[in-house]
Amino acid sequence: MDGNVVIRASDLDIASVLGMGFPKYRGGLIFWADTVGAPYIHSKLNQWAEIYGAFLKPSSYLEQRAKGGLPLSAPSTSQHASTRSRM
Repeated sequence: MDGNVVIRASDLDIASVLGMGFPKYRGGLIFWADTVGAPYIHSKLNQWAEIYGAFLKPSSYLEQRAKGGLPLSAPSTSQHASTRSRM
């Protein structure tokens, strides 16, 4: 969402369920992430990045969401979403 590849969070939810095999009873990756909260995911990724390397370091988008207490699915005010998909 931060890179303007998808328009809505639900696009990623559908892709994660249909394309990656994410459990559909969880509602999709972003829906699940909003359920547990960005601060929790951010803190776990930081812990794992210390153990397993920088690959798991949280993105700046996730860091901003965690600090602001915002859900990942909330629209970003700093970007102008395009109506064209880059896929």
